Amino acid sequence: MKILLLGEFSGLHKNLKEGLISYGHKVTVASTGDDWKKIESDIFLKIESDNRIKKIFNRFYLFFQLKDLLGYDIVHIINPFVFSFKYFPTSLYLYFIFKFNKKIYLSAAGDDSFYWKYGREILKYGPFNSSLRYDIKQKKFWMESVKSFKFNQKLADRVDGIIPIMYEYEVAYKNHPKYLSTIPLSISTNSIEYSPNIIKDKIVIFHGLNRYGFKGTKIVEEAFDVLSKKYPNDLELIIDGNMPLDEYLKLIKRVNIIIDQVFSHSCGMNALYSLAMGKVVLGGAEPESLASLKIDKSPVVNIKPTAKDIVKRVEYFLNNKEKIEEIGLESRRFVEKYHESKIVAQKYLNTWGSMI
Repeated sequence: MKILLLGEFSGLHKNLKEGLISYGHKVTVASTGDDWKKIESDIFLKIESDNRIKKIFNRFYLFFQLKDLLGYDIVHIINPFVFSFKYFPTSLYLYFIFKFNKKIYLSAAGDDSFYWKYGREILKYGPFNSSLRYDIKQKKFWMESVKSFKFNQKLADRVDGIIPIMYEYEVAYKNHPKYLSTIPLSISTNSIEYSPNIIKDKIVIFHGLNRYGFKGTKIVEEAFDVLSKKYPNDLELIIDGNMPLDEYLKLIKRVNIIIDQVFSHSCGMNALYSLAMGKVVLGGAEPESLASLKIDKSPVVNIKPTAKDIVKRVEYFLNNKEKIEEIGLESRRFVEKYHESKIVAQKYLNTWGSMI
């Protein structure tokens, strides 16, 4: 089949492409490179700019690329707002996508109106208030508007199926008639080097700085403040980010423990990269999330969105250092079993095939 993966979040489509190619399919990724992450893409889509003239130009630049986005058997759209614009000209580009391709699927991933409405209502905790306060810096996000929801709903109604990537997005789309089973995130372990998680002078703990509010960085800072005062000679605590993916992965190599998204019920792509490298990950591994992915047990250390809980988990490893290497190996094997790109690609092919 000829497949277009439209959009990118932290290498989600880049890794899925590798799995699909292994089955002999022709796959194209078209994206902005996920902004400053600079993730490689076959077709680079222009993004909005702060410069007024460039902003206008970028909105219509896609007209010159449309021919490369047409004529596919399958198009998998990563998000309703995939072109980085709100409503127009996104609606116009999507018109051509639907008219000149065969089957269209929507990935339930990232911020969209369904997630902000239903996720906020159903999830026992989430990043919404923290994101509004620190990232958006407004009382209300534009994706919460009636106009945004109608736009999102119109696209969801038109596609052939909606495939969530994790529990958080599953709950947002569970009652939609186009909802299909959740498929795990994929990662190509062939391109991620595993090494034993050995402690040197100190236990190195890292939290990736991206969206300060959404990821719960404020809570991590509070935990690090406590830990740095209690264990100044035992821990090296790092908060850094907003860097290209390649640089991010180089930084992780020297780390022992990763603190992922504090408000998450599940693991995102950054957590998967860390797991594949043999790191201990503190993040989302709620029972609902594991059930959603049909996973019995995860090496991810589930954390609650409080500094106290993070401190408690870190102190466990301070007192049980031998567990770090043990869990690191378990982490790699977990990714190979459940998230390897070829395994995940087969799930997508089975889902798409059942709908053709």
